[in-house]
Amino acid sequence: MAQLSADTASLPPRAGGECADSSPSSTERLGQLEVSHLRAETNLAAVLDRAAGDKAASYGFVLVREGALRTQHYGHEATVTAGDFVLLNGAEPFGLCLDEAANAIVVRVSGPALRLYLPSPEQFCGRPLRSGAGISDDVAQLLCSVLERVDTLSDDFRSRIGRNLLDTLATAFSIGLAEVVNGSPIVCSRNARVRLYIERNLRDPELRPTVIASRMRMSSRYLRLIFAAGEETISAYILRRRLEECARELADPQLARQSITQIAFGWGFNSGPHFTRSFRNRFGMSPRDYRRNAAAH
Repeated sequence: MAQLSADTASLPPRAGGECADSSPSSTERLGQLEVSHLRAETNLAAVLDRAAGDKAASYGFVLVREGALRTQHYGHEATVTAGDFVLLNGAEPFGLCLDEAANAIVVRVSGPALRLYLPSPEQFCGRPLRSGAGISDDVAQLLCSVLERVDTLSDDFRSRIGRNLLDTLATAFSIGLAEVVNGSPIVCSRNARVRLYIERNLRDPELRPTVIASRMRMSSRYLRLIFAAGEETISAYILRRRLEECARELADPQLARQSITQIAFGWGFNSGPHFTRSFRNRFGMSPRDYRRNAAAH
C-alpha cells in the first residue's frame, strides 16, 4: 500500500491495486469545499495538500462510486467499496491503494472549517462509513446529485450548498459511527493522537507504553484509560500493527530479497523467535510460509 501524503515517501503498492501517483483531476468549488474525482491515476496527496493560505493540509471525505480502495490511516486498515465513505487527514501519513476500476469523489475541506461541524475529526479518520449506515446513502445520493447540476449553479448557491453539504456529511459520520467512537470527544481525540504517535514510531524498538506516556505528557494510567474502550491493550495494539506491516512487506515481491529477519527488525522486533511465535499466533502460519503463499498467488 502506498503511503501518500505531503510529508512521506511512497512505499510499494499491494498486489491487485494501482497506487495513486499523478496529478489531481479537475476540481469543482462549492464555497469552502473543493470536490474532485479520484481514479487510479489520481494523486490524492496532491488533492489534500495545503493550498495557498492554508495553515495545514486539508481533510478529505472520500466516497467510492465504483470498485474499491484500501486505506490505512490512524492505525485503521479498511477496504472501502462502492457507496462507502472514509475521512482522511491530509496532514498525516495515510496509505491508499486503488483497484484499477476504482472511481471515487473527494470532498476537500480545511481543518478549521470542518471543526465547526465535526469538533474532533481525528476520531473518525480512517474508519469507513459503510453504505446503509445511518443516512450515509442519502448523503451519497445528495453529493452525486449536486455534482450533476453544479454547472448550473451560481457562486452564491454553490456556497450555500457547500455549507449544507458539509453539515450533512458531518452529521452522517456522527450518526453512522456513533457506536464505534463511543466515549467523550476529548478522550476519543486523545486516543486518535496516541494511535497516530504509534503509527509514526512503529519502527522504534523502544516503543512501549511508558515511553508513549512520557512523550505524550500523560500518566501511564491515563494512557491505559483512553485505550480501555477498545478491544485490545496498547501493547497488543503495537504488536498487531507491527505484525501487519511485516506481513505486508513479506507479501511484497519488490522486497523479496530482504530477509525475514531484516523485515522483522525493521519494524521494531528485536528477537527472531518472538517474532515468529507472534506471527504464527496472528496469521496461523510461519513468516516463511506466509511469504511463500503470497508469492504463489
